[in-house]
Amino acid sequence: MRLLAIALTGMALWAGPAAAADGSKSPAWIGKRVNLFMNLCPATAPSFGRFKAVARQSGFKPGSDGMQVYKSTEIVASIKNWSGRCDCLVSFGTNDPKQAANMILRRLLTKYGSKFQADEDPKSLGELRTSDGNLSVQIVTTRRAGGQWIGAVVHGNQKCPA
Repeated sequence: MRLLAIALTGMALWAGPAAAADGSKSPAWIGKRVNLFMNLCPATAPSFGRFKAVARQSGFKPGSDGMQVYKSTEIVASIKNWSGRCDCLVSFGTNDPKQAANMILRRLLTKYGSKFQADEDPKSLGELRTSDGNLSVQIVTTRRAGGQWIGAVVHGNQKCPA
């Protein structure tokens, strides 16, 4: 929750509500955003050392406060140090946050198999097991700027790269 509250508050500044976007309930539209999360956070964990390079390759541009913004739309990504640990977040507007959360869970299970397991923390979607320790994955949804938003975060175990 630590990084999500900050990012979910800030992301509404970047774009209008998801309701304005065509197809924001469609699996393809949501899937594109879920793919961005998978490529930026789980795929660059546990160090997140490749985060900025992957963000640029994926079409993100630098925004304020270290955030990365996808093609001037509502998709925002960032890595932030929090209590000495690095968190990676991707947030986006969607008219169907439940479908987005379910799609993220399915993709984590498909891609990581037994390396992604249930977590005892009720606020966690699960844990991604890495050689550098377990990384908690969380999903938060909220209403901001007249639309619905989802934030997906991987909580790291080390400081963010410089």
